[in-house]
Amino acid sequence: MAASPGIRSIHVTFERHERRYCIFSLKSSDEDLLYYSHQSRPLRSLMHGKDFTGQLPELMKNGDLCIECGLGLSIQGGVALDNGDLLAWNCTVEEANAILVALKESLGENGDWIMLF
Repeated sequence: MAASPGIRSIHVTFERHERRYCIFSLKSSDEDLLYYSHQSRPLRSLMHGKDFTGQLPELMKNGDLCIECGLGLSIQGGVALDNGDLLAWNCTVEEANAILVALKESLGENGDWIMLF
């Protein structure tokens, strides 16, 4: 995954299952990125992969399915933090944090929920 944090587009932000989500893209990549954080638990993730935006309408139809679970094999890497356990796959924590800083700046006042790893 490219380390460039320039945000090309913020595709959508939404809430579901006590999580806030943002799907966006970088100037340096044709992949989509998805960031989410739980509103009350120490759970958040930044993942990258193909066509998250295109899959979203179908995923939203199943109210029981979490978005990140539904993306499954479309996820090609990312960083996840769950209750103190940190996992990085095809992306470093430093890359993820640089991207999140850029995302937070792009969202402006609406980015106060974005937290680094």
